[in-house]
Amino acid sequence: MSFSGFLGASGSAMELPLLPFYTFAKSLVKSRMRLIGCFQTGNAMLKQFPRPLNYPIGPAEFERCEALRNLGILDTLPDKNFDAAVKLARSSFDVPVALVALLDEQREWFKAVTGWDVIEAPRELALCNYTINQDDVFVVEDAELDARFASNPLVTGEPRVRFYAGVPIGLNDEHHLGTLCIIDTKPRAMTEKDVDLLRTLGDFVSNLLRQFHQDKVEQRLTEQLGVEREEHAVRVMQLRDKQVLLECASELAAIGSWDYNHATGQIVWGPETRQILDLAPNEDVTIDGIRGLFIGEFDAKWRREILGYAASGNSLLFEGKIRTRNGEEKWVRVLGKTENNGDTVNKFGLLQDITRERKTQERMNAMVERDSLTDIPNRFSLLKQLRKHQRDTVPFAFAMLDIDNFKAINDTFGHSAGDKCLKRIARKLTALEASGAFVARIAGDEFAIILPTGVDRRQLDRRVAKIVESLSFPMRFQEQTLNLTISMGITTHSAGTTFDPDALIAEADLALYEAKIQGRNRHAFFRAQMKFLAEEKAQTIVDIRNALRSGELELFYQMKLFLSDGSRAGFEALLRWRKKDGSVATPESFRPALEDPVLAGEITRFVVRSALDQAREWIDRGDRDVSISINVGPHQFRDMGFSAFLLAEIKQRCLPASAIEIEVTEDVFIGRDAGEVLKACQKFTEQGLRISFDDFGTGFASLTHLLDFPVRAIKIDRSFVSRLGAEERAGAFLKAVCDLAHSLSIEVVAEGIETMEQSELLRSIGCDYGQGYLFHRPSPARDITPDNK
Repeated sequence: MSFSGFLGASGSAMELPLLPFYTFAKSLVKSRMRLIGCFQTGNAMLKQFPRPLNYPIGPAEFERCEALRNLGILDTLPDKNFDAAVKLARSSFDVPVALVALLDEQREWFKAVTGWDVIEAPRELALCNYTINQDDVFVVEDAELDARFASNPLVTGEPRVRFYAGVPIGLNDEHHLGTLCIIDTKPRAMTEKDVDLLRTLGDFVSNLLRQFHQDKVEQRLTEQLGVEREEHAVRVMQLRDKQVLLECASELAAIGSWDYNHATGQIVWGPETRQILDLAPNEDVTIDGIRGLFIGEFDAKWRREILGYAASGNSLLFEGKIRTRNGEEKWVRVLGKTENNGDTVNKFGLLQDITRERKTQERMNAMVERDSLTDIPNRFSLLKQLRKHQRDTVPFAFAMLDIDNFKAINDTFGHSAGDKCLKRIARKLTALEASGAFVARIAGDEFAIILPTGVDRRQLDRRVAKIVESLSFPMRFQEQTLNLTISMGITTHSAGTTFDPDALIAEADLALYEAKIQGRNRHAFFRAQMKFLAEEKAQTIVDIRNALRSGELELFYQMKLFLSDGSRAGFEALLRWRKKDGSVATPESFRPALEDPVLAGEITRFVVRSALDQAREWIDRGDRDVSISINVGPHQFRDMGFSAFLLAEIKQRCLPASAIEIEVTEDVFIGRDAGEVLKACQKFTEQGLRISFDDFGTGFASLTHLLDFPVRAIKIDRSFVSRLGAEERAGAFLKAVCDLAHSLSIEVVAEGIETMEQSELLRSIGCDYGQGYLFHRPSPARDITPDNK
């Protein structure tokens, strides 16, 4: 898995010059003691700074720091929205620490932090220095194995950072003011879905920064409006010598005034009020005449309000939309008071032009309820709409969709190309609104549709198929044409039944996952079995995580023999789960746990350490030519820290390289990051480790992989071995494989040998090694006899 700037991959962060911290030393000296005091916690983990650390500084660092200062957020009080964001990040990724960090010239200041009792840290210690100098997620899977961070006090001391992932945040793409980051005290990996989630949370925090900025702007506008209101109050006092009217002006921050003559029905307008209404200087307007200024529904509402006010001694407060004599539309607020002086009843009040206030409110509502990129409703609006449907009794279908291979588009053509795709999809989706549909962008490349439906399942299926087809079209990027496709998951809600919006979204998400599994560019409907399987998968992951921690996982070993003479050639380490009831489960029964990138990484490290310990034990008891094969999955093999981890573990036990063989499947070799995989393979072979290609011939791997990668052996899958003796062509095929492998100096291992006939045939066609129940069933290490003769 490769992200921009990920552990040294090419990206803006890695292309920047590493400038020594001395560039900031002069400004930092004055605040060093304060920073140390803030940074130390509990048992005073840092008594003094180590030698200054190097970190990347962008070419626009001065402008970036200036933008941060102008924002005015540094050293402000805690904010519940930022606090909620870090708590959400912490719980979403199950990490001990999450924080929103803003970096100025001297320090890394935390606007929000959970899991770490500090408010700031010295700038030179911040891992976020790398994140702010690139445009995407920055990941350090194991800081102890990364030369840039291994000596950092945050790694060697509290909070003992091992894993770090951060996404840049800011008001715009020009300057990254800080990061939203998560920290763990143990190594771990990030899936594409994890990265997308972190990006989404980063967008959310950036929106909070924009909201903070908008609030500052609105505050300045409000202060300016306050000054204008005060100036108007002075003019009102000069024009009207009525204390009560001045009190009304103070109450409403009035702009214009009016007086109502109950006897004549005439309204006397102040000059500012005439200006708002575009009335001529000598124009007389009665109560009935003013009605014609209000638009639509406000006309009837004004009539009711003003007649009630005229006939009573109550006050009046009314807001509505008018069209002035010159045709200009405005929002106004009308305040009326009643003064009873015995025989005389005076009614007077103030009128305020609130058009600007309304427009500001509309802009703020749009920021909250609409997606800034596509200008369609966002997740907040979607949930609001679903809650509205909870009160309705009409049936509807709910669909979730996303763009197939969207990450590849971003990685290959850049985020501007991805944005172009999102806008195009949004425009096409809005066409559905004409038929009563509600569409929204909820995160990343995910969209949602609420479809009113009174039709049967077949008609709905046809309608959804047309939508999927309409959202499949060619897009041109950098002189290349890409066929864009989407996948969609749908669930339905029947009339008269209750539903939970979050549950509805989860159902559609499961159906979307099913559409992806079926091959993409299609749709799938939710079935109750999907939820059961998802819950079963989640429970399996929990069970295996608990089994790993409680010591229920162990390794069995299956012997591998030389077919030429039947002598022992080594063992394959096979994972088993010995349950509390004494039964033993194979990986097939807990495969979801092995497909979870984070848990799979922990399991692989357990397997490596256990197998290496066993190799050491067998060597120490005198066994000859000890060799153990370890299966390594694609997630771990692409982890750039894995090779360093494995080699360090081998060195720690003083094992010969010949004691370990790495078995990989074709998934490791297939992908855009094949270059990084090749580097890892070369690093292993340079240290003397053997690499075997497992399950050869069962997938999509090309024969060119045998030329491109330093493979020392291929393992023929049991599905081919089982055909020997039963199918004539099976023997010819396997002989051709053996001849091809031997011509490339690659050895051949046959798996799943169960009969003497299969063993003899394989030996006769030149297969080098055999493995299967005929020779040895997988068993615990304690049941394997020594080989020291």
